[in-house]
Amino acid sequence: MSEKNLATTHDHDHDHDHDHDHDHERDEIDLLDLIKNIWSQRGLIIGTMLISVLGVLSFHFAKASFSTAQSIDYPISISFIKENSYSYPSGVAFSPRDLITNDVLQNTLVELGLELGVDKLGKAIDVKSSNSILKQAELKLSALLENAKTPDDIRLQAEENLHDLRELGRGYVTLTLDLSNLSITAQQGVLLLETAVNEWASLSIDRGLMNTDISRPLIPFAIKDGSNLIDNYDQAASYLRSLNAAVDQLAGLSGSGSLVVNNMSVEDLRRRLNALGDRDIGPLRGFAYSNSDTLSNSDLAIQVRLFARQRLLDLEHIRLIKLIGSYDLAVEQLGSNIKQQQYPGASEGSSQGSSAQFDKSFLDSLIQLGTKLSAVDTRKLLFDRRMEAVDQLLNLEKEISILKGASEDKVISINPVDILQGALVKIKDDLNEVQVNIGQFVDAIREITLNSNSQVYIANSAPQVRGGLMQMAPNFVKFIVLSAILGLFLGVFVALIRSALLKSK
Repeated sequence: MSEKNLATTHDHDHDHDHDHDHDHERDEIDLLDLIKNIWSQRGLIIGTMLISVLGVLSFHFAKASFSTAQSIDYPISISFIKENSYSYPSGVAFSPRDLITNDVLQNTLVELGLELGVDKLGKAIDVKSSNSILKQAELKLSALLENAKTPDDIRLQAEENLHDLRELGRGYVTLTLDLSNLSITAQQGVLLLETAVNEWASLSIDRGLMNTDISRPLIPFAIKDGSNLIDNYDQAASYLRSLNAAVDQLAGLSGSGSLVVNNMSVEDLRRRLNALGDRDIGPLRGFAYSNSDTLSNSDLAIQVRLFARQRLLDLEHIRLIKLIGSYDLAVEQLGSNIKQQQYPGASEGSSQGSSAQFDKSFLDSLIQLGTKLSAVDTRKLLFDRRMEAVDQLLNLEKEISILKGASEDKVISINPVDILQGALVKIKDDLNEVQVNIGQFVDAIREITLNSNSQVYIANSAPQVRGGLMQMAPNFVKFIVLSAILGLFLGVFVALIRSALLKSK
């Protein structure tokens, strides 16, 4: 190749490289120009973003995402509901409908100054036992039970769990207010539900439903003038049993063991009553029956009544003996059945495979274990009932022995009337003093109960407005951000097109 051609080729390559560098430099300048053009049109981009946000919000307004509130839910927990006790502390049965009775609604309307009418409000408000978390578990267990392929052992366990969940959920209550037919705002509806629950709690306390109910004599013991001494001592014994029952109820309350009133505890009351019965009323009542022939000279009906009562006690004595015998026979038969059921598969042949034998042996062991556990529970139940019957029999025999004292020889040659009348006055004073002490304990227990149950309910959450602005509030920020991003891209796209059109001119 000639030197001239080489020079020409070299010049051509040099021009090509120069053009390439020039194009690269021009591209960089174009990118900067593009950014400058976009920035210069930032007003257009911002306007597009605003139009996009307004358009998205307008769309959701049109599609009822921000519709008027339709209802309000207020979930609460009843604080005094305990396991196996669906009642107020006073013992009165609790119902969720107690929260929306006419008295509660009337007080609510008066408190808020609303002119709605109790009947109209009663149709718009509803209450039911419910809990959203437990409800989901209940639905899963129900679906498991409805499945025909569920094994029997799993089905049995599911039924027990479902029952336990439903019992647990009884302490949760949800009030619902329908706003469609009420001329009030959502804020007024929220305040109405909160006020209604507060009014129910106040009425429950004012009516004594939150007080612990203690059955006890409310009037002092009195000696009836002109009545036979035997009748008076019978009434004193009955009054003493009522006081003992009240002390037993006090002792069973939570925190009563540490309660002290007038330097006296519940156990002090119990010891005093036991001494009063064993030292005074019991022996003197028996002494009165032993001298019934002398005490009933002026009233022959006393002898007839004593004879009839002793006959009834004898029949009850026979019944209790037979009842105790039936319990003993049932326990004996239960023990023999357990022995017969042990190792039911021990005599079977060994032709089955090792795996089948293992499965059957394991199943047999489970059956035996279940039988033994069931037998233990049954034997304990029978034993408890037998001991209860034995206690009744012992008390009955004691009563019979008192009545039979009327026919025994007298060993005391004194006037029984003077002794019994003088002792009865002292017994009356002692019984009435204990009756007053029990009343003081009941007042103290009630004050503690009211203080501990001052918060009758617990709000699980604030009232939830359904179908209104508050329902959409969690998505409000999301709507704005997404619509702003959409408007940003649209604004940049419009700015680029506008810049290209301007350059083409």
